[in-house]
Amino acid sequence: MYKTIEQIEKNYNGQWVFMINCIQNEKGRILGGEVVLNSENRNNVIRQMKEADNKISLTSIRYVGNVPEGVAFL
Repeated sequence: MYKTIEQIEKNYNGQWVFMINCIQNEKGRILGGEVVLNSENRNNVIRQMKEADNKISLTSIRYVGNVPEGVAFL
């Protein structure tokens, strides 16, 4: 089910999310998508997304909320 970024931020605070079928605006900013994986542990999401049966679509993985101390990403 499609969710906006605002809905995702509200429902998945403090978790890593993997989205498929993302929609972006003309500047490339992700506006929303279908959350298919979520976890407080980034490695769990990465491991599971490799196994996800995903047709070609725009995907995104992101942390929702304040980034925990000691975590860095690009």
